[in-house]
Amino acid sequence: MQSKRGVTVKLSGRQLAVMRVLWQQREATVAEVQQALETDPPLAYSTVATVLSRMERKGLITHRVEDRQYYYRAVVSEVGANQSVVGDLVDRVFGGSPAELVNQLLASDQVDADELERIKQLVNEHAKRTKRKS
Repeated sequence: MQSKRGVTVKLSGRQLAVMRVLWQQREATVAEVQQALETDPPLAYSTVATVLSRMERKGLITHRVEDRQYYYRAVVSEVGANQSVVGDLVDRVFGGSPAELVNQLLASDQVDADELERIKQLVNEHAKRTKRKS
């Protein structure tokens, strides 16, 4: 994933969970992130603070201070993160072939008739956009 500084960064599962909290809440303290993570057992306050600090050093998040309280917010967009995760999955698991990813989804029980119609609609819309660019 690319931060605003143009550095490619990959998120761990815990970092992605923290980013989801920040995307949803826009801004949160360590305690608010800790509460929203809903892990079992709950993560220690110090663990959440460490994760946030490391993410800030990587350029994924930033903070502001108000009354000695740190308020964190995401620097990386949710769309950018999702694209990065999918791109990494396609590269690592499907040899760089998006068609293989789609084939695997269609071969699984995860795609019902409604989902299949939605996929067809998305493919048609993408084809139209791609045709216009040519």
